Amino acid sequence: MFTTHQTASQHIGSRTHQCDTTAYDENSVTGHRAWVLLDGIGDRLHTAIWVRAAALGLAQTAAHLGDPGAAIRQIRPALRATRATIGHPGDWPADAAAIVAVLTPAGRLYIAWAGDCRAYLAERGRANLLTVDHNKATQQRREGRVPEADAHDYLTSSLCFLTGRIDTVTVDFGPRSGVRRLLLASDGAYLPHERAGTLPPPSPDGTPRHRDGSGVPAPVLADGTPEAVAERLTNLAVKSPHGGDNATAMVIDLLVGAHSTRT
Repeated sequence: MFTTHQTASQHIGSRTHQCDTTAYDENSVTGHRAWVLLDGIGDRLHTAIWVRAAALGLAQTAAHLGDPGAAIRQIRPALRATRATIGHPGDWPADAAAIVAVLTPAGRLYIAWAGDCRAYLAERGRANLLTVDHNKATQQRREGRVPEADAHDYLTSSLCFLTGRIDTVTVDFGPRSGVRRLLLASDGAYLPHERAGTLPPPSPDGTPRHRDGSGVPAPVLADGTPEAVAERLTNLAVKSPHGGDNATAMVIDLLVGAHSTRT
């Protein structure tokens, strides 16, 4: 059985509009629980308004389907249509990087993303990066190049990008009991920590780090309650010399054990 405890923290940094958002939904029929984090692209009011409804709709769809990748694909047409109904400018339609996590009653964790939001999984003070950014920086790493200074800012996929890539990863916790901490984060939250060395960076070749199974020490993620960790992550991110952007962190504790109960 799996007991969860969750929280989220946001810090607007130097931005004018809060274009990041989070959402959660649990489907009483399927038993699936879904967490969503959207990092709205740009700093405009219409995007800030749009992402809130988009996140809730995506969470509900993911909790119903139990498949976050399928949820993104299913909801894309509706989200693109919604943009037109609230007067979005044609030269800057609302869009977002997205990450969705679904926990099934059997204890399997599915994660899907489009864009550069990330998921990290921490246990016993060590953390693994589960995702691979969809951006120019990843492309350059795969080519064996050092990413250009602004390469991270150029996305190659997003929530509403018509042909945008969706990647998925599955975590099967197995029989061992313990607390696993899942972090979903916008780039404004994780990038300053990556540059400061307090969160794991991407692999040099652009492949997922979680496959090596070792993890790296990450006390900024492991030490404290979910509330304290989420707030620390965002506050330190915007105060960092590397920060200043919208920073959003969603921290979810998954207590795995034979005698746990669902909450």
